[in-house]
Amino acid sequence: MRLELESLLELADEGVHTRGEALFLRGAVLEAARSRGRLQARVQGSAPFPYRVEINLSQGGWACTCPYAWGPVCKHVVAVALAALEAPEIFTRKKLGRRAPVNLQAILELSDDELLRFLWQLAEVRPELMHEFAYNLMQRFE
Repeated sequence: MRLELESLLELADEGVHTRGEALFLRGAVLEAARSRGRLQARVQGSAPFPYRVEINLSQGGWACTCPYAWGPVCKHVVAVALAALEAPEIFTRKKLGRRAPVNLQAILELSDDELLRFLWQLAEVRPELMHEFAYNLMQRFE
C-alpha cells in the first residue's frame, strides 16, 4: 500500500496538525534523511531528547518514539510530513538501515545478572542513548 504524505496529514486532527506545523515552522525537524520511499528524522519537542520518526511511504506505515496514543498520527509525524512537502532540501539522501526485526534470541537467553551487566556496559559506552531510552520509557508509563 503506497502512502501519500497529504493522506497522512489528513489523518491528524486539527489540534495535532496545528502543533505539528508549529514544530516544523520553528525548525524542530532535525537530522532528516530520505531513501527509497522512507523518511527518517528526529523532532525536537519539549522533551529533553528529540523523538525519532519514520514514515515508510512504500509500505504505508509510520512510527514515532513519543508516547502519543490518542489518534493515528502524532504532531512529530505531522512535522516530518510537512518538512518533506514544504522543505524537501533538508532531507539528505542516504542509505537507511533496514527496518527488520532484531534477533533477540541471544539476549533473551542471558541470565538476569548477565543482562544487567550488558545494560550497564551499554550505558558506559552509549550513555546518551540510554538516557534517551530511559526518558522515553518513563514517559510511556506516566
